[in-house]
Amino acid sequence: MLSLDEKCDLLVGASSWRTRGFPDAGIPELKVSDGPNGVRGEGTGADRTPSVVIPVGIAQGATWDPDLVGRLGELLGREARRKRAHVVLAPAVNLHRTPIGGRTFEYFSEDPELAAALAVATVRGVQSQDVGVTVKHFAVNDTEIDRLSVDVDVDERVLHELYLRPFEAAVVDGRAWGVMSAYNKLWGTHCGANSYLLHDVLREQWGFDGFVVSDWYARGETVGSALAGLTLEMPAPARAYGPRLADAVRNGDVSEQVIDERVEELARLAARTKAAERPASADEESVDDPADRALCRQAAIAGTVLARNERGCLPLGADVRRIAVIGPNAATSRIMGGGSSALRALPTTSLLDALRARFPDATYARGCDIDRSTPLVSGDRLLAPDGRPGLEVRLVEGTDPEADAAYTGLVPESTVRFVGSVPVGVGRGPVVLTLRGSLRVAVAGRHSLGIVVTSTAHATAGGRAVLTPDTELVPGKTFYGLGCEEVLADLDLEAGQLVAIDVAMPLPRPFGGVRIGLREPRDEGQMLDDAVDMAQQADAAIVVVGTTDEWETEGEDRTTIELPGAQDELVVRVAAVNPRTVVVVNAGAPVAMPWLEEVGAVVIPFFGGQEMGEAVADVLTGVVDPGGRLPTSYPRQLADCLAWQHYAPVDGVQRYGEGFGIGYRGHDMTGIRALLPFGHGLSYGDAVWGEPVASAERVRQGQPVTVTVPVTAVGERDATVVVQGYVAAVSPPVPREPKALRTWRKLVVAAGTTEQVELTFTDTAFRRWEPSSRMWVVDPGDYRLLIGASADDVRGEVLVTIQ
Repeated sequence: MLSLDEKCDLLVGASSWRTRGFPDAGIPELKVSDGPNGVRGEGTGADRTPSVVIPVGIAQGATWDPDLVGRLGELLGREARRKRAHVVLAPAVNLHRTPIGGRTFEYFSEDPELAAALAVATVRGVQSQDVGVTVKHFAVNDTEIDRLSVDVDVDERVLHELYLRPFEAAVVDGRAWGVMSAYNKLWGTHCGANSYLLHDVLREQWGFDGFVVSDWYARGETVGSALAGLTLEMPAPARAYGPRLADAVRNGDVSEQVIDERVEELARLAARTKAAERPASADEESVDDPADRALCRQAAIAGTVLARNERGCLPLGADVRRIAVIGPNAATSRIMGGGSSALRALPTTSLLDALRARFPDATYARGCDIDRSTPLVSGDRLLAPDGRPGLEVRLVEGTDPEADAAYTGLVPESTVRFVGSVPVGVGRGPVVLTLRGSLRVAVAGRHSLGIVVTSTAHATAGGRAVLTPDTELVPGKTFYGLGCEEVLADLDLEAGQLVAIDVAMPLPRPFGGVRIGLREPRDEGQMLDDAVDMAQQADAAIVVVGTTDEWETEGEDRTTIELPGAQDELVVRVAAVNPRTVVVVNAGAPVAMPWLEEVGAVVIPFFGGQEMGEAVADVLTGVVDPGGRLPTSYPRQLADCLAWQHYAPVDGVQRYGEGFGIGYRGHDMTGIRALLPFGHGLSYGDAVWGEPVASAERVRQGQPVTVTVPVTAVGERDATVVVQGYVAAVSPPVPREPKALRTWRKLVVAAGTTEQVELTFTDTAFRRWEPSSRMWVVDPGDYRLLIGASADDVRGEVLVTIQ
């Protein structure tokens, strides 16, 4: 039997990634780990366990395939077990309200129904492995601007019909065991203390019987959070719960029955995850399973969108013998974004290497730089003081960096961070972090060395002081905004030279990090010229453009959808000399493509996980058909997004003044066509669609309507199709969006055959939220059922009347 103090302590994390255990009371310790595109584990600093990296959320959204995404969920569950975690912090189901959201790459789609279906699949897949989920971030955490404090003001109908829909599906249909509350406020109250969200909607309307965990360090209220239904405050130390919560009970502000309910939710989680049988303290395991790789590759292919393909530019056939691979993301392909979802990946293959395996004579030119900060150094260009590859990391208790270390490790690249915790054996008192070793110089000339730290530090490079404790540090955006602006030093270096690095920094808790970069001397004009010359001599030019985890990261929204650096100029100049120019857009969210009509083909793999390089090479060479369809709209310019007009908070309030007008809904409302519409994607196979036929013209409320569409593959190759069903109300009694996706079916039609594709529109397809009664209603009347290949490519429609 737990005392009141013990029960209140149980509702606070014991550390960054674990809960408290009371074995005598039958309550085991629980361990959680970040997701959603992999399971990082508890390791930090130099001790991160290599993990499987599946395609990020937007790439999963592009598959339009709940079954496949469910298998990825099962893989996440297996990975969680390998990392001895009982709960994975996933799936992330917020919507793409604007294309610039810092975590757009983590989320499935701009459309609530597509996001809902994939959320359910993920939940079921993860939980099939006796691992809990935390569907996040509940709710309207759709951008990163002022994310800890911003107050979202959104219409109640819009809230339920758009932003809550994926959460509702995950809870009601997926039977999710956990939900993570968001940082922001909704209607003036932080989500972690919002009774409307956590009690009225989640528990009363949806029947949720799981646990609610705060986002890490989110602001909560002792009384408000407990009464609203926040189960677990993470991480340690206690801020709102613990002793403060026990005092609130003694003062009569919270009943002990409420505390018992929260404790029971954690006990239920422990039982569901069989935590007593799987101790959190067991060693984490890194498994490189060929079957896991095959699944990741299949998913990356299924989520790769062929956005343009003129004059048979793709696939690359026997007539293509020499290719030029060009672009900043070719040799260093970006498989994931930045922030809490980032992890140490298993070995990966870049797109350049994957193409070289297929075209041994392939040439390569970088073309331009896009690094926001000085580039990190890795591999054999790092040398620890004892001669091993890497940089040495030490944690020294006290204030003397030269004292004996409590922890020593090696990092494979020139950065290290400790998130929330430090390795076992390091005390809770003051600690100094040191990062030491040498950087090997590749080319001669004037280099720019950059250092980012999270507190005052002393740093030398080649014996020269770059930072001292007296250096004035300007707040920057690296390390979730906790790092300083990069401090730069110019160094004249020789090729092959070893530059000694020595950094000593008092480690701030709960987050501390050091980042060291080295920018080599480059002639940008010459880089562009070299790339163009190379493209002119090739049968085909593959230009790999995109972003990095510096541009797309948790904690910061982008300010533009333009590609960084001189990438647009690079594409235009290459296309001018090689008519068979293929652009691979390796970015996690929409980017502008002013050159779209000037190139032969455009392929979008997003951040496609650890097998992206091989998957894209398979697509380019025609080994497989590109299976993806855009899960979000690509505008020509940011101003074309209706929600962008209401992006900036005013006096701390972010008003969703666009109402239903996000994504394709907004384009429909304004009449401004997207550059690439929601749902768009091509196949190497050709298909012809026939006229749709409905199962009935008049139905009663609650009765489904089935629409059948004949699809014939008329070419020599099988055709991948995604038949999309949208609903548009005719003369609705209250305003509604022009049309809304409600159902779809993805399939491969064999060459020379016809498939009768059936789409079922259930009662849910016609409902809307009624604020006066706070319930779903279906308005009798006429509805157009639009059958399309994208939001802009409607190929047929039928009219049904609901009585």
